[in-house]
Amino acid sequence: MRRYLSLRAVGLGLVAVVLMVAMVTLGLWQLGAYDARQASDSHSQAEHPPAPLDEVMGPDEGFPSDGVGRPVTVSGKFLADEQLYVEDLPGAQDRYAVVTPLLTDNGAAVLVVRGSADEAAAAVPAGDIEVTGRLEPPTAEGGDADEARVTQGIRVSALVDAVRADLYGGYIVADPGVASGDLAPVVPAPPDPSRWAGIRNLLYALQWWLFAGFVAFMWWRLVGDLGTASAGSGRVG
Repeated sequence: MRRYLSLRAVGLGLVAVVLMVAMVTLGLWQLGAYDARQASDSHSQAEHPPAPLDEVMGPDEGFPSDGVGRPVTVSGKFLADEQLYVEDLPGAQDRYAVVTPLLTDNGAAVLVVRGSADEAAAAVPAGDIEVTGRLEPPTAEGGDADEARVTQGIRVSALVDAVRADLYGGYIVADPGVASGDLAPVVPAPPDPSRWAGIRNLLYALQWWLFAGFVAFMWWRLVGDLGTASAGSGRVG
């Protein structure tokens, strides 16, 4: 009798293992689908047609929650004598990211990352310029610019004294073109996807893993019941 119960426990254990492996695998597949949906949503946001900057944020407004990585376009004139250089900006190929304020028609200026260079020097295009690029929020790092107009980040609140015009509460990473000239491009990080993109797949993954845990629990209960039955049959014998 005990041998029969032991074989039955082993058989149930094998069935439980097969079921748990299948459920964990299905959960991993759903998790992969969630990651793919997140990546797809991030890519689709980056592919939006450029919108005028003032339609996304005004010069006196805080950075919009949905503005990260938004393609925007803006026109104006570069303030060559107020150009800044940011050391080791993420996405910059060379040591210095070249950041030039663009004075817009409304009298405010937006900081434009035109590219990167090995030295804190770069020629600035003259005349009216149309810039297309990706809108980014101010960095947490960075302070006042030094005498060479070098700083460690694009923290707009710390750079208001370095530019005469009022500044927008974000900056633009320019696409390669007239604005960037011969500078090495700066590649911004992809925009964050919506937290809801692929959420159904994530919930399905959690569901499959909960099912796997339930199977393990039921196997443990059944083995416990078989053990009790085996002990009872031993006492009877």
